[in-house]
Amino acid sequence: MQSKPVEDTDQNEQPFASENGNNGLVPNVVACVDTSPVSRKVVSHARTIARALGGELSLVHFVETGTDNAQSPSDPIEWDIRRRKANLFLSSLASQFESRQRPLAFNVLEGNSIDQIECPGGHAFNITAFCRSSEVSKRTIGATARRIVDGSAGSLLLVPNTVPQTEEVTYSRILVPLDGSSRAEAAIPVAMRIAKHEKAEIVLLHVTPKIDLIGGAGQRVKDMELQEELTRRNARLAREYIERTRASLLGSGIDVRCVLLKGGDARRRIEDSITSLSIDLLVMSSHGQSGYSDVPIGDVSNFVLSRTSIPVLIVRRPHSTDLTHVYSSAEASGIRRPAGTSGI
Repeated sequence: MQSKPVEDTDQNEQPFASENGNNGLVPNVVACVDTSPVSRKVVSHARTIARALGGELSLVHFVETGTDNAQSPSDPIEWDIRRRKANLFLSSLASQFESRQRPLAFNVLEGNSIDQIECPGGHAFNITAFCRSSEVSKRTIGATARRIVDGSAGSLLLVPNTVPQTEEVTYSRILVPLDGSSRAEAAIPVAMRIAKHEKAEIVLLHVTPKIDLIGGAGQRVKDMELQEELTRRNARLAREYIERTRASLLGSGIDVRCVLLKGGDARRRIEDSITSLSIDLLVMSSHGQSGYSDVPIGDVSNFVLSRTSIPVLIVRRPHSTDLTHVYSSAEASGIRRPAGTSGI
């Protein structure tokens, strides 16, 4: 499929092709399920992601103590009954999704320690799939889901409980938000592999940041000129970045659109774009250019996870320290910067 240049409009949706591979990494996709019917939704989406990435799928269920005190003794008979019931449920669930060629492994784990499901040897990275609880507000993801987000070092696949139940999940349009940083671009190779397997369209979304200056209603003419100059520069850098990204993804045979939005809250622009662009899978990096590596996920990812109506795959690069960003060299001509700084 042929790629087209990005047009200079407020919201563009131009196709461009991409292929970036995934460096040969093979994921171990672990579907963390409870014993409710919603678990079938998690497994359906996890299976599609595992197939697309050429990885293995397994099921995990935690038999929790039901108490916050880890030292509290548990009734061994009650514990054994719960464990047996969970085993029966997982066995039945696995039989619905496995095939003769690909049997589905499952495991019942005791306690609530998320680190028990970290990827075993032989797998390059781990994806933990889970569901946002139906018993909590739409603006939160629930206690169990939060433990997975905070406790898992691997990538995350959140499946909202509101998604339709389908035996064979397919994706036709995948959204990848980019802020110009190499951190955000970590999601591209994974999204490309899924799109190639699903014959889906990729939508790359970039939101140029809004420039705010201190000054309030009494802004001087020079302040407004500076603001306009920085806005124009950001728009130019964003366009150049999109063009470079487009050029690097040519020749993949995958249909790709580029959407460039000017200004606004990136979190809400992503949320709005999911609906306006009819997205059915969101693939994004856990951290962007402004994210701190000592927190599990960045502010944008956390916002999206708590509000999304579609499955979200959060790609993590825990050891990355590259802070390169498309706007890191942006500066206004003729303006003296504080000593020791190099850009805006």
